[in-house]
Amino acid sequence: MPRQIAGDGLGARIETLRARHRALDEEVRAEYRRPLPDLARLTALKRERLRLKDTLSDYDGALRTIARAQRTTA
Repeated sequence: MPRQIAGDGLGARIETLRARHRALDEEVRAEYRRPLPDLARLTALKRERLRLKDTLSDYDGALRTIARAQRTTA
């Protein structure tokens, strides 16, 4: 049972990070639409978006490991 709780919490965290990633995508697009995009802001937004992508990849791998472990114990 504790594994399921951990998996649920991790799934919720992943969804929160995905929502933030989508928001950053929109911020990047909005910055590009400006007449004079702020390159420093774009760089910061893109770095944050990449950091989130890496974190999502790590969490997704952990979630898959949890799911695999649950299948083997079930």
